[in-house]
Amino acid sequence: MPHPIRAAAAAAASTLLAAAVALAAPGAASAAEDGLNGLSAEEIAERARTALRGAASLHVTLDQEQFDGSTSALEDPAAADLAMDEEGRCAGTVTLTRGRGAVELVKRGEEVWVRPDRAFWEAQLPGGQGRAAADTLHGRYVHGTTRDGVLAAVTEACDLDSLKEDLIGEATPDEGARMAKGAATTAAATPVVPLLRQEDGERVTLYVASEGPTHLVQATRTSDAKEETVTVTGYGAPVRAEAPDEQDTLDLTTLRDRLGPL
Repeated sequence: MPHPIRAAAAAAASTLLAAAVALAAPGAASAAEDGLNGLSAEEIAERARTALRGAASLHVTLDQEQFDGSTSALEDPAAADLAMDEEGRCAGTVTLTRGRGAVELVKRGEEVWVRPDRAFWEAQLPGGQGRAAADTLHGRYVHGTTRDGVLAAVTEACDLDSLKEDLIGEATPDEGARMAKGAATTAAATPVVPLLRQEDGERVTLYVASEGPTHLVQATRTSDAKEETVTVTGYGAPVRAEAPDEQDTLDLTTLRDRLGPL
């Protein structure tokens, strides 16, 4: 059984990143629209990659719709909302599929706070241990540091450099893969140019801002089994990652003393 905290954070990171990795795909020229007149799909994607490389912070959300729930791994997130910056601040929520709970997290440098809800504990820990964990916490955060192996996955999910690297997509695309521009539209209340491609039986659409700075706004990946939507905002915006009040936290060591290994 995967560790409950590690499962939520690591799965959130991998699923968030997979939906936008197609930024590395080669482009095909087509008629440009709005502020990107005359640019090919690949030239637009390259501008989006440049914006991601230079972002001092990002706010990324994930929504996943399952068409066939049996195809999803148990630890896959149904939704996630994470903001992070270069200073090591991170805050957000990860919600798991099939009603298996949610985890709030806050990170400031090396300090980490996580607050799984009761449904999460009961779904992830066997027997009565999940109920005991929820009863012991009474809605409080578990507090520890990134030096603790249990919380290391939270650090991975909140690593801005890793997030940007995967969003940009360093892998070389398959020969002959093509990307084309669609008609101007809006995504996340932003005027965008869609960049479309087929990839391993999935339909991928990248929505790149067509007014103001050129940057990735949203990406969707659709297959017969599910559709994932990643929205990327908050380029350079301050990240609010306020430490919970001390009375609202319980140290990870104390929780282990009461419940045993976690």
